[in-house]
Amino acid sequence: MRKSILLLVLSLVLLLAFGINAYAQGKEVSEPGTTTFYVTSKVLPLGEGIVYMSYESIGLNVNDTGEGLFHNATWRSLGGMEFVKGIYKDERGWAVWNLQNGDKVFCTYKMAGEQKPGGMGFAKGTFTITGGTGKAAGIKGSYERNRITVRTALEGIGQVYTKGTIKYILP
Repeated sequence: MRKSILLLVLSLVLLLAFGINAYAQGKEVSEPGTTTFYVTSKVLPLGEGIVYMSYESIGLNVNDTGEGLFHNATWRSLGGMEFVKGIYKDERGWAVWNLQNGDKVFCTYKMAGEQKPGGMGFAKGTFTITGGTGKAAGIKGSYERNRITVRTALEGIGQVYTKGTIKYILP
């Protein structure tokens, strides 16, 4: 009898410990959407067919569902990469989303792609959500993005959009 009670108590303690841990972990949320950007850049020629470019982008995210944490969030990033005959493999950037409630979400990213003469281009990359403020404090996540660069309407300004699904967990 004593062994049965001891086993029951031990089972309840383990169940409670693992149950609380499982309950404390947030549920992953997926938000498919599109972000459009206005991009300004600085270009430094480094040799025949080689340039380094740093940039600032300002954008707006719109989710396919018309709702969610990142729906209507604005974006600002700083980044750069080296182009060798229009190809880049080393783009890195840092960004912040400004959510509609005033909170912020931070991320880093790495991309690779190609820029063709005349402005058209394509890139793929991985974004990592590193944290946030307010209700987004402790947020973690990542997503893959495809970026399309289109022929610009104004000389010296880049126009870009990305498509992908932001996946994250809030604590």
